[in-house]
Amino acid sequence: MTKTTMAVSDVILCGICDAQHVSNGADYWCPECDEGLCSPCKNYHGVSKASRQHGIISTDDYKKLPAEICKIEQNCTEHDKKFKMFCPGHDKLCCIICISEKHKECTGMFLIDEAIKSSRSSTFFGSLEMSLKDIQENIERVLKDRKANLVEVKQQHFKSLKDIKETRQKLNSRLDELEKNIKDDLNSTETQLKLKIETLLNKLSTKLKTIELLKTNLMSVKQLGSDLQAFIGSKMLEKDVTKELNYVQNISEEDGFSQLGLKCRLGVEITEILSKVIAFGSITIEKSPSSTIISVDKEKQAQIFTVVPPRIRSVDDITASLIADFKVPVEKRNQFVTGSSVFPDGRMIFSDCFTHNRLVIVHSNVILGTEISLSPLTPFDVTCIDDNTVAVTTYDNDEIIVVDTKNKQVTKTIKTGACRGITYRHGQIIYCEKGKGIVAIQLSNYKVCTLVEDCTMENDLSYIKTVEKNIYYTGNANTVKCYSIKGEKLWEYKNESFLLSPCGIAVDQCGIIYVISNDNTSAVLISPDGKNGRTLLAARDGIGPSYGINFLHKNKLNVISHSGRVLQFDIA
Repeated sequence: MTKTTMAVSDVILCGICDAQHVSNGADYWCPECDEGLCSPCKNYHGVSKASRQHGIISTDDYKKLPAEICKIEQNCTEHDKKFKMFCPGHDKLCCIICISEKHKECTGMFLIDEAIKSSRSSTFFGSLEMSLKDIQENIERVLKDRKANLVEVKQQHFKSLKDIKETRQKLNSRLDELEKNIKDDLNSTETQLKLKIETLLNKLSTKLKTIELLKTNLMSVKQLGSDLQAFIGSKMLEKDVTKELNYVQNISEEDGFSQLGLKCRLGVEITEILSKVIAFGSITIEKSPSSTIISVDKEKQAQIFTVVPPRIRSVDDITASLIADFKVPVEKRNQFVTGSSVFPDGRMIFSDCFTHNRLVIVHSNVILGTEISLSPLTPFDVTCIDDNTVAVTTYDNDEIIVVDTKNKQVTKTIKTGACRGITYRHGQIIYCEKGKGIVAIQLSNYKVCTLVEDCTMENDLSYIKTVEKNIYYTGNANTVKCYSIKGEKLWEYKNESFLLSPCGIAVDQCGIIYVISNDNTSAVLISPDGKNGRTLLAARDGIGPSYGINFLHKNKLNVISHSGRVLQFDIA
């Protein structure tokens, strides 16, 4: 019985028997064949060369799968051919005819078999589960915070009533009317606050139910779906998870997430002559940032939610081929580029420190986009927050500035210690501070916390990169260090035979670390576990004195010299 028929009835027939005009109920379901099997046919199915490797599940388990997963087609509906390839560029499964007709120019395509063999055991399901857990924990945290705020508002309400009553007893009957007015105002304001908070509480409670459903669907797909269903189903669930992630991250003050409070200000006229009394006081709403921090672990747009076949590579396997060589545009000489980053839309931004005190934005086709003068500030390193916003550390000013590149305006100044390298990680800017370590600033409320205490960090050229839950940074004593986002030291790498004065740092999709070794003008590779390393690029490859290194795309590496020369390599 087909899935369409199953939608009409809960009874699933054996497809093989049905083809012979015999109606036998199915006890099993073959996702590969997309049909039910009775017990005898299941035995034949299991010994047939064409189907013995198919993963069979019971019909009871099949019915537990989400309806969207059951609808996943095994063959191309347009050409009636089995899917063979997956195109990341179009996010589509392709049969042989699809490839020849619509995907001739596509790059990065891979065999479905390579992906589905490891899809269930890969980190992707774990990432989805962790994301759902993060969403749930954040919503529960907000619920607890809002409920506590309700109690606090009520306490403030009682305190205000007490103040009003004590003052009222000192006054004569003329204050009766004024007392009534301010009580009405107080009650009305409290009702307004309660409505705002309770509205958010109701929304969050509804979201929790949605998350529970997503968790159930995810577990069903992971445990019960076929390999292909697990592969495609995870991508379908990804959209719902991303939607819920965006909701949690974008809970705003307007939604009721400000720290709301009641405050009663008694008029000074109360203690003066009664004829001057025109009001009992006033009721206002006070807002302050909530102490609850929403933190969702989301390298989602580019990493966690990108499904590609898992790759395990050695540093010895990496090769680099020069594909572009250009200069950061400048009208004057003697520029000194100390930092760089890449916008989500592919544009590059450079910090020109000491001489021109500017930011330079260059399009992916190497055409100058715009220049932003920051003088007298000295922009050291830069990181992109979104397509229009960057955060910049300043070398001489001990502060971080947030810059709107579209309007060329500094929108926020944050006082720090001696800040150097900087990076952005979903809602936080994380930077190196001399003599202190790694510091994070939550952009929603500018709360500051130290992630890694490292008083040995005295290098003026310390740089930092975060990938998923790891922090990588360069410091003193010719070392590269790796910590978890919680501050746990994972490893430290040092090899002075080829790594001297490390500065700029980047990480590829396989977790391999790329570091500028400034004193011997080279680029060095370090394995994801920090145990092995080697030189990738040297002076013979055109590498000069450099501080900056980053990935323009997943396999295009930029090495930026302080003179503004950019060498772009294809990494294979």
